[in-house]
Formats: sequence, structure tokens, C-alpha cells
Amino acid sequence: MQSFFLPVAIVIVDQITKLLVEKTIPSGTGISILGGLVQISRVYNPGSALGILPTARVPIIVSCLIVVTWIIVAGKGIDKWFSESIRLGAGLVVGGAAGNLIDRVRLGSVIDFIDLRIWPVFNVADMAVCVGAAILVYSLVTGNPGGRNNK
Repeated sequence: MQSFFLPVAIVIVDQITKLLVEKTIPSGTGISILGGLVQISRVYNPGSALGILPTARVPIIVSCLIVVTWIIVAGKGIDKWFSESIRLGAGLVVGGAAGNLIDRVRLGSVIDFIDLRIWPVFNVADMAVCVGAAILVYSLVTGNPGGRNNK
């Protein structure tokens, strides 16, 4: 049960931040913060990561559902069999994918709002997926996906 807290927390934070952006930032405008290093703007991304495949809404939704379902099903017993880093990475990926999936179903696109000016605009769910994937890759590359019981 502990493994479901992180994904739920990611979805809640992601959806709250997107709701705040929807309510306060008019589409196509932005607010500069941190001395202009970052801009908070409202952008609707109909595609996948980095705006790729903007017309593939249904395949993206289906693939997200498959990935989230697979991780949840494969994760039954994850607390018992996998290391903390694998649980953390999987929780971040599931939470981020679910957060963006909610947008795709609700709006037909994902709300992105963090603009670093040198990178495509992104959101909390995108950060969770990227960090979670990096943790999973690192854990698998270092050769200890099962934690101390798998050595």
C-alpha cells in the first residue's frame, strides 16, 4: 500500500498546479519569475513528450493506460521484492503518467507551464516521469534492482 502514496501525491500536486495555471494565466501569456530565468505560461500540448506526435491522441492515451496498468500489476508486491530506488522510480513514473493522462482525457491535451526558455515547456508530471525513469535506469545499470535480497 505504501507504493501507492507517491503516485497519488504526484497526481494531486500535478493537477493542483495545472488548475492554478488554468485559473490565473491567460493562454499565450506568461509571468517571469526568478529574475526572468523561468517563465510560468499556459501551453496546451496535444502531443507526447516535447510536442512529438501532436495528432496521436488516442494512441498516446492507450499507451499511457497500458504502461500505468503494467507497472501497477507488475508492482503488486513491489514493497517486498524491489529496492527502494526501484519503488521510487516506478512511483514517480506512474504518478506522472497518470497526471498527464488525466489531462489528455479531460482536455484532449496536456497543460504545460514551466518554461526555462532553453527547453520545451513542461509540467510537474513530466518532471516526475523523467526523474523516475532516470532512477529506474540508474538502478538497473548499477545492477541491484532487487535490493539487498537480490545480490
